[in-house]
Amino acid sequence: MITLLASLALLQATDPAPTDPQPEPTAASTEAPLETSGPVRDRDEVLAGINTYLNSVDTLQSRFIQIAPDGSFAEGDLALSRPGRLRLDYDEPNPLRIIADGTTVAVEDQALETVDRIPLRSTPLWWLLKPEIDIESDAAIVSMEREFGFLYLTLRDPSQEMEGEIMFVFAEPNYELREWYVTDALGEITRVSLTGMQSGMRLNPRLFVIPEPEERRNSRRGR
Repeated sequence: MITLLASLALLQATDPAPTDPQPEPTAASTEAPLETSGPVRDRDEVLAGINTYLNSVDTLQSRFIQIAPDGSFAEGDLALSRPGRLRLDYDEPNPLRIIADGTTVAVEDQALETVDRIPLRSTPLWWLLKPEIDIESDAAIVSMEREFGFLYLTLRDPSQEMEGEIMFVFAEPNYELREWYVTDALGEITRVSLTGMQSGMRLNPRLFVIPEPEERRNSRRGR
């Protein structure tokens, strides 16, 4: 579970084996996109555009498709409320739920009734959820590539507290976030794609409350 948390809480979990054959998700490949043939010449302008877009997002909802390194996939619902809050609800039969409450990212296994936590600042989610985003100041830029109307931005933690890399994919010209790839310390890639995105809605703050494990709830009740 620690590996799961350190990789973004995110996204190294494997689905329980399905009982029925599952359809292939859209663009179901864990291979990273092809590299562009030319450099990003307007680097400062691109970074300013990405910062403007990310800082303009207050709330967002979407469906997501997660493809694990072994090719298995999961789907679910994403809710985001900046600064600091995010929730991933996986479709059944996957028992996981991931919640960022502003300071902590928690992975809840509803089947096992466990909750594991890691500081939000220790995950790549911080680069999307911090109060004021400035990519160049917040992260070490590994590469910027452009191809077929998309901008691929690969980042690494300059403090090396977070191992591996994350590549965000933005749709030009407005730099809307479409997907990301997490590469862990072993070089394995997990892909998360967003679909049906909507923004600007009011979200219930209770969505971003991390549940207590069952034993802690019982102790608070004096059992």
